[in-house]
Amino acid sequence: MIASKRPVILRENQSKMHKIFTMSSIRNICVHLHPSAARVCAMRLLVSAFVFTSIVAAQRVGPGWVWQNPLPQGNQLNSISFAKDKLSGYAVGTDNSILYTKDGGFTWQRQASMENVSFSSVFAMDARNAVIVGARGTILITDNGGEFWRSVPTETRDHLASVTFVSGNQIGWTVGTYGRILKTTDGGRSWKQQNSGVQEHLSKISALDEMNASAVGSNGMVLVTNDGGESWASSKPCDVPMNGVSMLDQKTLVVIGNGGCIARSPNGGNSWQRINIFSRADLLSICFSDAKNGSVTDTNGLVWLTGDGGTTWLPFNVRTNPRLVSHCFIDKYTGWAVGENGLIVRTDDGGYSWKRLSEGGREDVNDLVFLDDEIGFAVGTNGRVWITNDGGKLWIPVFSSVESNLNSIGYFGDDKIWIAGDAGTVLRTNNGGSSWGKGITGVDDDLLGIAFVSDRVGFAVGANGTIIRTTTGGAYWERVESSTRNWLEDVRFVTDTKGVIVGDKGTILVTLDGGETWSAVKMNLKENLYSVSFSDELNGFAVGADGIILRTRDGGLSWQDQESPVQLNLFAVTAIGPDQAIAVGEQGTVIVTTNGGETWEQETNITTKILQALVFRGGEKLWIAGKGGSILKRIAPLTPGKINTPKLPPVLRNAAPRSKLKPRLPAITITDDGDIPVAVPTKKPV
Repeated sequence: MIASKRPVILRENQSKMHKIFTMSSIRNICVHLHPSAARVCAMRLLVSAFVFTSIVAAQRVGPGWVWQNPLPQGNQLNSISFAKDKLSGYAVGTDNSILYTKDGGFTWQRQASMENVSFSSVFAMDARNAVIVGARGTILITDNGGEFWRSVPTETRDHLASVTFVSGNQIGWTVGTYGRILKTTDGGRSWKQQNSGVQEHLSKISALDEMNASAVGSNGMVLVTNDGGESWASSKPCDVPMNGVSMLDQKTLVVIGNGGCIARSPNGGNSWQRINIFSRADLLSICFSDAKNGSVTDTNGLVWLTGDGGTTWLPFNVRTNPRLVSHCFIDKYTGWAVGENGLIVRTDDGGYSWKRLSEGGREDVNDLVFLDDEIGFAVGTNGRVWITNDGGKLWIPVFSSVESNLNSIGYFGDDKIWIAGDAGTVLRTNNGGSSWGKGITGVDDDLLGIAFVSDRVGFAVGANGTIIRTTTGGAYWERVESSTRNWLEDVRFVTDTKGVIVGDKGTILVTLDGGETWSAVKMNLKENLYSVSFSDELNGFAVGADGIILRTRDGGLSWQDQESPVQLNLFAVTAIGPDQAIAVGEQGTVIVTTNGGETWEQETNITTKILQALVFRGGEKLWIAGKGGSILKRIAPLTPGKINTPKLPPVLRNAAPRSKLKPRLPAITITDDGDIPVAVPTKKPV
């Protein structure tokens, strides 16, 4: 890891190989990480990523959690499909995510299956019948609106990426890795393999009727059948991974792929015409409502529309430029789309404008605190600040006046709160978070951790060994010598005079004189340390890269390495007592110790999102937060073992809060937070 880069970026890069991806998102990550070798990267990662998806999902998904943000949930959605009634629909995605609506998408309910895999595609036949496909050859069917999903046995363990049915909903196909094609003639209750004649990974299939279908996949592969799948003819209109296909009639095909590839065939795939849309963005999803009207989504957040069967295309911007990985239209005007971080949107004007069906912010949550069981604060990217007055059931955006990433929250008492962020940003409030003002720090380094020892004295740490101190309640700050250029990630004080800082390359600094001077603790450690927490003046834990866990029994003067149950990056830890702690990190990891770290047990979760913050206030009062606006709350006691309720706030012991805190309301209400407008059901005339 390069210490000169921003930690937010570093954490993102460290987790690339641990995230859950669809076929499209794998290619997108490859483009992001290695632009010059995107095609090769995508091909190599596709199978291994799906395998990893299946294993992780099987290990991670479990009960006991509820989503608080985004809503109805925040896992990536890979596919959406609606029945012809325009009311009944399904959306599926990573981490066993299944959503069902019966009112056109304005309300959703989460459904469950016993498979615990990531789902790639769904097809809604009618209000009660639907089919889902996913990793490890998974096929699920329902005939009761998703109240129960039955697993259909197949002869394959290949990862299935797409499913479709033709009129009548008895005949359908699904495709997947290594050229796998399965066909059903009984509505999905049984499936038989067909010989595709290729080994390319197939990502999408479209069918016109029981005889005519087309599939696309890696290496520019396009397959066409005119005999119900008995034989498949192949062609390659673009030498890039192909992501979508629409069969408009027996002869006309439109396919899309990476690098802005759109190709149209007027003769069943025998020849192709490349359509130049003057964009190199990867095209993710294609859907035609009829032979003339179609749409395509891309990685730049644009929706491309055609009214002439795919010969010409015009781009339309969707606010916030979301990556819509799947979309569908049920007629010329009505459509839906899904994407990252649980986003669901709807259009009623043919794709010219889109409105949001899902709720809540999708900016990364970098830190989280609760002053009591009801009042809490969250901060994140792009200057986001949220307040809750009801334990997280509703998170209210607050005007912060900045656009810098906000990384850490410090507080003293129940009214004075500080936030540290990028580019030397420090925000402060003395009215409980209703409004925020900027402190003058005199630095432009990113600040990653902040802590206060009184209502006047506080410290912030960050990039390039930065330590700054205030004695004016955060109004003015001055530099303090750290004697290191390593990134400093977190700071905690256990008394007015004794504090600990942790950072990159195993950096641990200690002060015994109230922060006047800082001394390095000698450690034979190369891993980055991201978080430190103390339960009292002596006992504390630190966590970091590759699952590193350290414990101290002398207030941070010496540390012992502990055996970790994971090799994933851990980004936050909370010490609850001398022998109890909770840590969170990549892949939705939540680990708990009740014996001083001799052993750590892994808690089940319903997401594999990167977690960067947690708050524990005893019993079921556990909140975790991280990437994509994810905030989840525990609704059952932790299963690894009994965790004692903290009797006092974490050290340093802040000023005692009042017995009942007053609700916090923003002084400036954000009527438009820059997100996609919310969709509102159209009232029917009386």
